[in-house]
Amino acid sequence: MAKLRAEGGERVPLADLHIHLLPGVDDGPTDWETTERMLAEMAAWGVKLVAPTPHVRETDWSDPQTKLFGLVELKQLANRHGIQVIGAAELWAIPDLPERWQKVLPLTYGGSGKYALVEFDVAEMPLFAEWLLFQMKVRGVTPIIAHPERYLWVQEDERNLFRLLGSGALVQVGVDALLLAGTPMGKTAWWLLRNGLVDFLASDWHSLDLPYPLAQGVQKLKGEISSEQVERLVWGTPRRIASGQLVQPAWMQSPLHLDIQAFLSGIQRPQRRHWWQFLLLWPFRRR
Repeated sequence: MAKLRAEGGERVPLADLHIHLLPGVDDGPTDWETTERMLAEMAAWGVKLVAPTPHVRETDWSDPQTKLFGLVELKQLANRHGIQVIGAAELWAIPDLPERWQKVLPLTYGGSGKYALVEFDVAEMPLFAEWLLFQMKVRGVTPIIAHPERYLWVQEDERNLFRLLGSGALVQVGVDALLLAGTPMGKTAWWLLRNGLVDFLASDWHSLDLPYPLAQGVQKLKGEISSEQVERLVWGTPRRIASGQLVQPAWMQSPLHLDIQAFLSGIQRPQRRHWWQFLLLWPFRRR
């Protein structure tokens, strides 16, 4: 199995901050044997850092620490494959999440209280979504929007995502969507990527039923974006998040950043015109 390499020939390390590896905890692997086989496949592709992100639903908050059962054993097992493991979780968006704050902090990446992965309802944007992400941000935790390309309300209107970006959130796109370019999910993922709105990529891998998606996705990106961009998406930014370092949201450097800022300010930007369109309009100018 060939490892991924940059244009200069050096190996590109991979980090996967959205994956399900803890056996028997949620809908990921059912036993440690499967987990070890998943780790072996990731190691063969050059993965060096992972964060298992078990689902934490509304009914799990009585004792959310149970979602991290097996994390110590996973760290020991992954270490044999040269992979570093940090704790995390995929938090289902609920309006009273700030009221559970002391239970939220251990579920942030590495327990650092700096970044947290948040999942939303696929069908409808919650009315409290902007407020929730803002409340997390003012409490010192940068929210990361999990796979927005799957949400129908993002597929139908990208401005719904812009609203969440205004709350200071980062964006994680699933590489599985990049392999489904003809679907609404795939088209949305590629649109986000090509417009520079993606902070990092992750696999959301659950089992050996499918090949490791992150490796497939990175191979798909060859020729689409530069090797520097690929490295930022699969290593540079995830590594900074894992270590609790500051990450500037990708959209601030996006070609759409002025449009997003104007939208968030309630300003309608004038439509861009080609030079020849001004010649057509010239006879109708005001005198």
